[in-house]
Amino acid sequence: MRKLLVAHRGDCSRAHENTLEAFADAITNGADMIELDVRQTRDGEIVVHHDEGIADVLLRDVDYNQVQQLAAPYSYRVPTLAEVAALTRGRIQLDVELKEPIGAATLDILFKGGFASNDFVVTSFDAASLRPVIDDPRAVRTGLLTEETADVLTEFRLSGTAFLAPSLAIVDTTLLSRAEAHSIPLLPWTVNDPTDIERLLKAPAVTGVITDRLAAAIERRASGAIGPILL
Repeated sequence: MRKLLVAHRGDCSRAHENTLEAFADAITNGADMIELDVRQTRDGEIVVHHDEGIADVLLRDVDYNQVQQLAAPYSYRVPTLAEVAALTRGRIQLDVELKEPIGAATLDILFKGGFASNDFVVTSFDAASLRPVIDDPRAVRTGLLTEETADVLTEFRLSGTAFLAPSLAIVDTTLLSRAEAHSIPLLPWTVNDPTDIERLLKAPAVTGVITDRLAAAIERRASGAIGPILL
């Protein structure tokens, strides 16, 4: 099993992040997985967007049609998760980050969209938001996002998640060795420097990297700069 190259919010080298265009480019350009962010609008639509608002208006306070109106002056369109599922199903895996506690609704959309449990993972900084996903009998893999340095492995064990997704800033040799010793898979973010990409692809605890520089990551992996893998 080769290590995963995860396109952060899609391949944004030409397209706006978290859009259908960025996701299509990620597929075309060879990513193994797409990382994306989900939120809910006032009328209950699950949409793909990183920031909680557009032009100082919170997405949760407006309906989906209004979200599109807010995005239009910035020359992008906010896709629904259902649209992303239709585009990506059978073509690439997804790493879905919950920006809000909408795990159950997210699962419903993906499974109704034809995804199987091994077609995607769900992550969050908030362990409580992941609980409905962890408890779901369809056994979707979950990951705990973190940028904290204190007790990070204890936090991971308490979360009940399958893997840890740490910020690059805290991924040092100590974390790598401790994760390997305890068989904790790591999926670091956001790894853009070629030296960091190579360093982490060589680490046994690292199952892949989330990156904004997909082409550079593909080049580093193709060069053989990878180590064994926990999973």
